[in-house]
Amino acid sequence: MQIKDSVIIVTGASAGIGRATAVALANLGATVVATARRGERLQVLAEEMADSPGRIHPFPGNIQDEAFCHQLVAEIVAQYGRLDVLINNAGLGHKSQIAEMPAADIRTIFDTNVMGLLYTIQAAVPQMKRQGGGQIINVSSIISQRPIPYGGIYTASKTAVNAISRSLRIELRPYHITVTLIYPGRTQTEFGAALLGQKGANPSAFGRTSPEKVAQVIVKAIRYGRTEVYVTPGDWLFTHINRLFPRTTDWLTNFVFNRYLNQKSGKIET
Repeated sequence: MQIKDSVIIVTGASAGIGRATAVALANLGATVVATARRGERLQVLAEEMADSPGRIHPFPGNIQDEAFCHQLVAEIVAQYGRLDVLINNAGLGHKSQIAEMPAADIRTIFDTNVMGLLYTIQAAVPQMKRQGGGQIINVSSIISQRPIPYGGIYTASKTAVNAISRSLRIELRPYHITVTLIYPGRTQTEFGAALLGQKGANPSAFGRTSPEKVAQVIVKAIRYGRTEVYVTPGDWLFTHINRLFPRTTDWLTNFVFNRYLNQKSGKIET
């Protein structure tokens, strides 16, 4: 798909991967509708990108609100006449043992990572069908392929994203709508910093990929219509080693997390 002059929604655009993706797309001439709860950050982003070949259209709101998601798409279509790409990047995580995690926090994670994603998809798909095509990009996580300690609920939500995306890909193929999964691994974002910033954590061991690199992977996925994308060769290798040697990766995961991340729980978001 050509990016220049495309109309693209990016959720979770106030920081991290979402912000970097919005910047990359605007620099390539796209109209980027950037949404997140932190509206002041979106406004700053729009002002910073005012001289870019494209534009950033800030649209603050909460994707946990189904009505907001439908309003978002309706206003985009009313103003621009179409919606070419939906990038579901917004996510919420929590570092906690499953048996100790409050039920309210579990619901909040699923409301954002799963229900929010579904709300935006259900709002966007009718328009994409009417216009004869489009692309939906869902940002998952490498740990959806390999669950980790203290991240079981987050992992479960991202595994749900994978299942939804793969089913949706087949359902929407007759309408020329591509569905793409992106699997970021260790990324230097506020999401990771909030988790790793706790006592005893080692950010140098876990935050290696810049959000800008992930953004470039997303850009390529739009250009070439790719369906499942790992950000680094190491992420791809880790996933396939896990499939071939699950006991080995059990041991490795236990070693790494006992050494670096066996600390207090905490909520994190993008």
